[in-house]
Amino acid sequence: MFLDRQSLWHHLRRWESLAADAHGPFRLRFGTLFVADAEAARDVLVDSADKYAPQSGFFRLGPTPLPRTLRAEASHGLLGILARHDLRSSFDVDSALREAGDGRGRLRHQRWGVQVVRRYFAPVIAHQRHSDINSLVDAYLTSSIVADDIVGHAVRRAHRSVPGIRAGFAEQLARLPAQRADAQDLVDLVMRLPGGLSLADRAQLLQRLVLATVGFTGVTLEWVVLLGVQHGYNDPALRPEHVRPLVKEALRLCPTAWRLARVAATDHEIAGVPVRAGEHILIGTHALHRAATVWDRPLDFRPTRWERPTRDQKRSYLPFGKGREMCPANGFAVQALEHLGYLALRDYRGTVRLRRRKPHVRTLLAPPAGWTRLTARAQADRRD
Repeated sequence: MFLDRQSLWHHLRRWESLAADAHGPFRLRFGTLFVADAEAARDVLVDSADKYAPQSGFFRLGPTPLPRTLRAEASHGLLGILARHDLRSSFDVDSALREAGDGRGRLRHQRWGVQVVRRYFAPVIAHQRHSDINSLVDAYLTSSIVADDIVGHAVRRAHRSVPGIRAGFAEQLARLPAQRADAQDLVDLVMRLPGGLSLADRAQLLQRLVLATVGFTGVTLEWVVLLGVQHGYNDPALRPEHVRPLVKEALRLCPTAWRLARVAATDHEIAGVPVRAGEHILIGTHALHRAATVWDRPLDFRPTRWERPTRDQKRSYLPFGKGREMCPANGFAVQALEHLGYLALRDYRGTVRLRRRKPHVRTLLAPPAGWTRLTARAQADRRD
């Protein structure tokens, strides 16, 4: 959809405006039904989920999701792997920020977050694996997640690097020794899945799990730090409990996953609007999160609104979706964002410079072009 466009931001704002004037779902110019009402969205995602084709953003091969039992096993395995690693105590934030920066403390938007989160989740992704596997993970991050999903450099030309990286993963997976007793990382997870999957299938699943773990979380980390610096949360007195509403508000105002897509499996109705089998449904997370009928001053960044959210606000808040197809990154991504956001805002002085004012929207909704500078407080204090 609109893959010839560099950014979809003006489309999001137009759909948001149309949703404000509509009384229920409405069709976009290209025929897709657009849903920006909490009750209708819940009907699609939860109450009438069986009326839609199974889908998964990460546990799928091409457009075809894995069988539901296999997806459940993969999700359970992912949570088990995360529980085995103490990521907080093993992570060196200073080293990660230096590596992601330009040598002067400047972190380039639409890139630095995924680099830091890649370091954070390194033990989970390819724990003590051969350097070739980790090199392929880094190549996938730069040539696909950053270049395509975030920035959109691959918009007007054939994107040939991903199949090559996938072939490299398959080759490396074929060389692995016998499986370990307990799954320690994503490589173990994809190799242990049953069902007669080929090495190419397992390589593709590994790529998608890297996107789930690093891509969405990394972009949101940039939003959390950028908005935190701009709105006075960049303070050495910051406490962990202050960061939780900051993360929730960043995901409300700038939801990285700005839409949820479904395909109707049967003829039915959504809030009185007829839908035929095969039609595409677009749930506008971005529009839901900015509806003036639900959110007071919806365009303002106000983490305090989460002190006592209303029932309508809770039902309209869908940064990870809802129901059985909910994004598997839900729990561990929020925990990582709270921890990393806390470290960056408490221990570093921040400044933000924007080259553009508008967010950049491709597969993910990313911050505007520009950079954030983070300087360790001890270093900044010596300069003062």
